[in-house]
Amino acid sequence: MPAYATVLAILVGSDSDDAVLNAAGRMVGAGGGLRAMTVRSDPARVLPIVGEAGAAAAAELMTVLEQQAKERAARARSNFSSWRSRVKEVRAEFEELEGHPSETAAAAARNTDLVVVARPRDEAEPLAASLFEACLFGSGRPVLVVPKSTPATFGASIVVLWDGSRTAARALGDALPLLAGARSVLVVTCGRLDEEVPTGEAVAARLNAQGLPAKARSLEPGDGEPAALAAAASEAGCDLIVMGGYGHSRVREMILGGVTRHMLGSAPVPLLMSH
Repeated sequence: MPAYATVLAILVGSDSDDAVLNAAGRMVGAGGGLRAMTVRSDPARVLPIVGEAGAAAAAELMTVLEQQAKERAARARSNFSSWRSRVKEVRAEFEELEGHPSETAAAAARNTDLVVVARPRDEAEPLAASLFEACLFGSGRPVLVVPKSTPATFGASIVVLWDGSRTAARALGDALPLLAGARSVLVVTCGRLDEEVPTGEAVAARLNAQGLPAKARSLEPGDGEPAALAAAASEAGCDLIVMGGYGHSRVREMILGGVTRHMLGSAPVPLLMSH
């Protein structure tokens, strides 16, 4: 399948690393390469500045955090080595950086064609959540979010969620290498779009003009738009969803839009998102 020349897989030293590496390896095109990366947290960049009264406690905490960071990075390296022993056909390398995990990852991701991260499974995985949000909003690159149960093959049946926004257009363009190898593409809209923006039918027609097997489907508006879009994707039997990553940054807290949050929490297939 047509794919990307350079792919960055971000590892966190957990059981999700294997799914990330498998998905990233599938995205690498002929002659391309995979760069697997983990960021070892620098406690000095993560902990807040404390006064003299809390210096001793902070120093002890920094020691604990530094040890945890080293152990996590070691697990990530081990996970990569295990994957590499099984997968020989993909050119791949491993890199360990030190810094603020999310900020360093987002900055490094700016020089790649596609970023692959694990989908945060629950609130007990703050690192996975912060890495996803930082890469989506801070890298300027498309992000492929993969669940732990990602199948060995995906991208044959793709659903594109279209609302006419800039982020949706960006995601569609970033997904073209994948759309080119799909057997079917369904452009799904929900409710009435603004008159100024292209309809789902117009988007499907443009994709058809490029030789892609695209159709359009429009859903009736309602209060349950996120759930309706997820249901439409499921009914289409898709194995990949393409969508804009909606949200904004308030100070340093990422606030995700409703559709983005719903898809992250419920979609059983990989999501390709752009912002």
